Amino acid sequence: MTILGAKQHIIQAIQSVYEEREAGNIAVLLIEHFTGLSKMNQFLEKDSLWPENLTEPFNAAILRLQKGEPIQYIMGKTWFYGLELKVNQYTLIPRPETEELVEMMIQYLPSLPKEHPRILEVGTGSGCISLAIASNFPNANITAIDISENALSIAIENAEHNNLKVDFRKIDFLDSTLWASLGYFDIVISNPPYIKLTEASSMQTNVLAFEPHTALFVNDNDPLIFYYAIAAFSKTYLQKPGAIFVEINEILGKETKAVFETNYSVALQKDMQGKERMIAAYQL
Repeated sequence: MTILGAKQHIIQAIQSVYEEREAGNIAVLLIEHFTGLSKMNQFLEKDSLWPENLTEPFNAAILRLQKGEPIQYIMGKTWFYGLELKVNQYTLIPRPETEELVEMMIQYLPSLPKEHPRILEVGTGSGCISLAIASNFPNANITAIDISENALSIAIENAEHNNLKVDFRKIDFLDSTLWASLGYFDIVISNPPYIKLTEASSMQTNVLAFEPHTALFVNDNDPLIFYYAIAAFSKTYLQKPGAIFVEINEILGKETKAVFETNYSVALQKDMQGKERMIAAYQL
């Protein structure tokens, strides 16, 4: 089997799970993962033979893809805001929309009249948001919290791999008795759980079956629970001038905006696909 043959084999094997274009992109990623060949080099080396010692793990990876497991989990890594990050079943796979949330906050950050702004991320997962901020603003003092010890261990590995400094802590943010231990901040940023359980039936298998549900779902009777907690926390612990940046459920844009409107000037932002996916709340 040649490199080109390997690519064709992957696409054919997963065409019932993924559309043709996405299957092609996955094939390129998987071949690069195993051989180190970039997309261009895969083309240049298309007639080269597939390394025999990689046949068994290659076939095992294809079986995992056929079951809908995300390519990022199979590779054990992904990329976010120019950073290579480790991911596994304990962390969400960072989305392009979340890069837009980071970009919105990064554009705001220079306007703060502080040399070392304090930033809190609620629900850090792989650490992608905090590490992206740290890579662009090394003078920022960033605290990132999560309820999952397993996710935090991945986030710490990602910080070490990218030589970035973030203070990671295990805290249940919904327990308000713990808020005082965090201190005061100039910015709060979060991509919290916001998908209602009743929305699960419409989600793709590769998300529903493999990504951590505690990082995805909230109960239908209280879908804005994390936003209310962030607003309540910020009433006391967000210093002036300050701001809140959150990713949201597109079907709850107006409701989520209303959570912050009492004390903030709120902007409901659309992502590149035209969906209402982000809120920026600036102190009045």
